[in-house]
Amino acid sequence: MKNLVWVASLALLSACQVTPPPAPPPAEPQLEVMPEQPEPALQEEPQLLDLLKFTDEPATLQAWLDYKQSILAEPEAERQRLLQLAEPDEVAQFQFALLSLHPDMPYVSRFKVQTQLAEMLLSFPPRLAAIFSWELTYNQKLLEAESAVSAVTRLNAQQLDQLERLQKTNRELQKKIDALTQIEAELNQQPVENNGGNNGPG
Repeated sequence: MKNLVWVASLALLSACQVTPPPAPPPAEPQLEVMPEQPEPALQEEPQLLDLLKFTDEPATLQAWLDYKQSILAEPEAERQRLLQLAEPDEVAQFQFALLSLHPDMPYVSRFKVQTQLAEMLLSFPPRLAAIFSWELTYNQKLLEAESAVSAVTRLNAQQLDQLERLQKTNRELQKKIDALTQIEAELNQQPVENNGGNNGPG
């Protein structure tokens, strides 16, 4: 009997125990804010114009290739820049010569600078000279083509002039022939009229 009472008491005490409050959720770990590290300063590339020299270093060769592309697209801007130089050095003088090879320049300008550039390239390092030898070859072919077209144009003009003179002479001769034919017709008509008068009634 005592055991039953004891068991009942334990059950009653267990039922009366207050349920403990739920444990709070674990706190999220705080991210440690790292101080921003300054980005390493980018090394500025040398300006294109500073690399234009008469050497065969890879950077120089690439700079000249880029320069040729730039003056092909916008030659006038570069020409104005060079004109503002107080004392053009050898590089600037060479740049002036390159601008004179531009296809938009007159025939005479490109013809004059062809020999000048060819002489300048003789003193250049081989790889640098090879870069510009193509320009000279292209310009030479262009000059020859333009010269041939000019010669054909002059020949056509001469032939056209000769044709016009021949046509004019032919028209003048035709007028003279027509006039002579008219005179001959009038002369041939007069005897017929005279004969008709003589054969009339007497």
